[in-house]
Amino acid sequence: MLIGSIFFAIMGLLTESLGDEFSFAWIATIRSAIATALAILLVWTGGARFAIFKPKTLWMRSLAGCGAMLCIFFAMTHYDVSVILSVSSMYPIWVAILGWPLLGQLPTRDTWLALAVSTVGMLLVYSAATTREIGLEGHAHYLPHIAIPIAALASMLSGVALIGLHKVKEVDPRAVVAHFSAVSTIISFFIWSTLPLAKPQSETDSTSILRLIGVGVAAMLGQLFLTKAFSAGRPARISVIGLSQVAFAASYKWIFEGQVPAPVAFFGMLLVISATIWVMLRQSDE
Repeated sequence: MLIGSIFFAIMGLLTESLGDEFSFAWIATIRSAIATALAILLVWTGGARFAIFKPKTLWMRSLAGCGAMLCIFFAMTHYDVSVILSVSSMYPIWVAILGWPLLGQLPTRDTWLALAVSTVGMLLVYSAATTREIGLEGHAHYLPHIAIPIAALASMLSGVALIGLHKVKEVDPRAVVAHFSAVSTIISFFIWSTLPLAKPQSETDSTSILRLIGVGVAAMLGQLFLTKAFSAGRPARISVIGLSQVAFAASYKWIFEGQVPAPVAFFGMLLVISATIWVMLRQSDE
């Protein structure tokens, strides 16, 4: 899962860098198409069996995962990726809460408290972002008042997807990735081709194409490692390791771009992450 988190952080950083050049739906389409091709190749060469219509929980995982992916791609192309990843990292809390109707596991009071604390943190991040306390110079496409709520929605949909992923242990991880990627490609392309999305603000060049391809490759590798991790253990326990992608992305932004969140935003990010870790630690003791 740690390796998967590194790849997801790379995907996020590349996606943010493409926000001026491509719409989020087109980036999602290319990301999914590349991942689909690579995943199908892995299934075919590895002698695994493809899964299409069954089990039904595979569709739950793919549809919820696609919704989360589209939300997170929109958010990452419209605001600072380290902040977006911190807000979307609430998904382990949603795994614990949504485990009630989907897995029959009743959430504890600690889980509800963690949700309240992380919500406060998200509101602090939102307040800092909308008052432009984080450096946004040169980023006309940034829309924090939309991106941050969309990232929160992505975390909820990710919770549903990960619970579904846990329920398809009998399916080869490569087949799961292929199914999810194929469904996401179709839906993303439909959105890109039918909705009146904002036009790119910058011209594309060869590096843009390479970064776009990099998004797809990093996403596929991250998804493969994530699928293997969640197929092997309890979703709530494995999820905490995924928080490391926030640290990876934030470190890159600080070291190479000199960009750090404002104190209010940073405190909000800490609240979200701390609440999530608290839930994970409490559940690992049960």
